[in-house]
Amino acid sequence: MPYVHAMFSTGHDAANREVFRADDAANLDLVGLALHGPKKAVDKAVKGIALHE
Repeated sequence: MPYVHAMFSTGHDAANREVFRADDAANLDLVGLALHGPKKAVDKAVKGIALHE
């Protein structure tokens, strides 16, 4: 799940979805990603990625 900067100014999930849809899809202000899955699979997918750059 992607997170854009505007989502951090809202107070609940429905508002987060609205601001995400309102954002320009070609120019997202992407600030984070959420991953969900088995620990081994997620660890393998993100292995070697630098965090907080």
